[in-house]
Amino acid sequence: MRINVENFKELIRKSTVNFSIETVQLRFGGNKVKTNMIASDGNTIALLDIQNDVIDVTDEVDFNFSDPSQGVIPFLNLFDNETVTVKLYENRMTLIDGQQRSNIGFCSPLVVSLLGTNNIKEDVDWFFNMDVDENFKEIFKKIRKIGARFGKVYFEINNGVMAIDTSDKTNQYSNGLKFELADCEKENLTLSFDYKSMVNLMSVIGDRDDFKLKLTYKEEQELGMLYTKLMDDSEKYCLLSKEL
Repeated sequence: MRINVENFKELIRKSTVNFSIETVQLRFGGNKVKTNMIASDGNTIALLDIQNDVIDVTDEVDFNFSDPSQGVIPFLNLFDNETVTVKLYENRMTLIDGQQRSNIGFCSPLVVSLLGTNNIKEDVDWFFNMDVDENFKEIFKKIRKIGARFGKVYFEINNGVMAIDTSDKTNQYSNGLKFELADCEKENLTLSFDYKSMVNLMSVIGDRDDFKLKLTYKEEQELGMLYTKLMDDSEKYCLLSKEL
């Protein structure tokens, strides 16, 4: 049995939203691989239903990993060849390439943090949506350069205009950087998202030009959600808002 190491690394990166999610379960079956993960703090979600370009399995098999950024990726990085031999056991996988052998242990499925659904409810009030196009990516590159000092990225509606902003809204004297995005027919609202989570999300989107971004807000819970997905629904990612 063979495994594509580079595709395996990319799959783990996507399913954890660039390691914003601490555990992962990958369910392989035929030509598909699926996952539905949520971070321990509940603020980051990844749902995948994509083509299996990782391992040539015929039977259904699950991989469960705890802390893949430390327990899996460093071992995969040591292989020079893109595709290597793999042997699967109950509690581990062994990757073999010539003289090199790496044992990577599985964790209990009870350890991984699964979202209780394989889908996102979409019949809600999405008050804003846009393409994650090159213009937005260029805007976010500048937000990223400044945002680390604040730790927050805001989507803010002010007088009918949606903007993306990084600053410290708890400090009236704070510096900041803001870009207007589009008109938005909703009352004034500010949603705050974790800077690192937003950077990780944009990293997973990468150069793809077919992602959509949506925003919704539940007033009774004072909770907002940023939802981005591919047009074919094969990759879906969510970030939940935080206190300002």
